[in-house]
Amino acid sequence: MAEIRARVLYLAHTFAVGGAEEMVLNLVRHLPDEYQRAVMCIDQPGPIGAEIEKTGTPVRALGLQPGLKRPFDVMRLQHALHEFEPTIVHTFLLTASLYGRFAAMLARVPIVIGSEVNIYQHKQWPHRVAERWLMRHTDAVVASARSVRDFYLDQIGADPDKVVVIYNAVDWSQLQTSRSRTELRAELGVPVDVPVAGIIARLTEQKAHRVLFEALIRRPELGSLHVIAVGDGHLRDDLQSRAERLGLASRIHFAGARRDLGNILNAVDMFVMPSLWEGLPLSLVLAMGAGLPVIASRVAGIPEVVDEGVSGLLVEPGKAAPLADAMARVVIDDSLRESLGRRARALVRPRFGVDGYIASTKALYERLLAAKQAA
Repeated sequence: MAEIRARVLYLAHTFAVGGAEEMVLNLVRHLPDEYQRAVMCIDQPGPIGAEIEKTGTPVRALGLQPGLKRPFDVMRLQHALHEFEPTIVHTFLLTASLYGRFAAMLARVPIVIGSEVNIYQHKQWPHRVAERWLMRHTDAVVASARSVRDFYLDQIGADPDKVVVIYNAVDWSQLQTSRSRTELRAELGVPVDVPVAGIIARLTEQKAHRVLFEALIRRPELGSLHVIAVGDGHLRDDLQSRAERLGLASRIHFAGARRDLGNILNAVDMFVMPSLWEGLPLSLVLAMGAGLPVIASRVAGIPEVVDEGVSGLLVEPGKAAPLADAMARVVIDDSLRESLGRRARALVRPRFGVDGYIASTKALYERLLAAKQAA
């Protein structure tokens, strides 16, 4: 096997803008050439899929929707995997974790790897049962944080030896800017002389934008604070209506999905992540690497990154009052804002770069390949 170039296939339902998709982009860009990389989209490639294709990595979109209503799509996925003949199939996110791993097993792929990027407290029992069965035929599952691994082991009853922690990583080149702070604010209609908080997250219930909006009206110190909300999702119309009802329409700037995150982070004064549940959010790590003070929920992998009161402020999830209090502290205390940002940058820059993530993933592949060769 050592003389053969291993064929690694990264599999997801679609490659929208998100942390797991960024990990695949990092892998195809930086994994050593001894591994032949390809990407397969169960449905459509999405925006990150298009970026992956620009790296020269083959990307195949199948246009499938496997599930109870379309059971034969699993067989079609199996056939596509059989045609490619990968050595390793590495799946990302829910659909690929379930149907992708099952199809890879049917296709007799030598090594099957899953991923768990969030703490899914409300995973339905059929999903849990399927995960337990799949784990018997899965070589490894990569968890994005220690807390994610611990919860997954307890929920699924997985073999601890099969579940490894590889922290998500950030490509620090994303912090490069192409526009000035003033130019970016002008583009989004944000005044130059006001404090601004940023949030980079899908517009979904998980990310708790509604809690952030409610926090803005809780404290008078936040009366001039504007928010740049980067991301898109099915709650966009609802959140825009909520902002209007709360009298915040002129202070909430919905920027949509964007890739110039360096420009965005350069234009804000603090970063907020009020999620109800999480794994290890890359946007939070990126903001810390940019030297911003962060205020985030005390959930999942976030406390593994944010040292409370030192490199950021942690609050209870789902509650507007403590979030408002923390944001007010950062707005009114210049020295706190500066020290949190400085320490955040010093903490994450050495720990969460791409090189460490690639090295850990490569080591996992090598261990599994060696075990198959020895079997």
